[in-house]
Amino acid sequence: MKKVDFNYDIDKHERFFYFQLSERDRRQYAGLEAMRLGYNGVAIVSDKYGINRHTVRKGKSELLEQTVPPLGRVRQKGGGRKKNCSHQGIDCYIVVHFKFIYSR
Repeated sequence: MKKVDFNYDIDKHERFFYFQLSERDRRQYAGLEAMRLGYNGVAIVSDKYGINRHTVRKGKSELLEQTVPPLGRVRQKGGGRKKNCSHQGIDCYIVVHFKFIYSR
């Protein structure tokens, strides 16, 4: 039987896989890789994927806590930028029309 030489570019495939994951999955995968590498793993993984070291540490802590995310959500509820106006007062009405008039 003929021996076949497999020359896979593992780093290339690993990066492709990493960027297909959701935000939370990326964080946890990076934490898992850092735990697998051991000492200085956080720095190596953050340099490899171009992410912040804090993100890798957060992924490690999420894995160690074994928290289960709510179904259908990647980010926590209430995140993101707050709205400028509350849609309940006249101030919001003025702001919206002012933006409409001057955006032409």
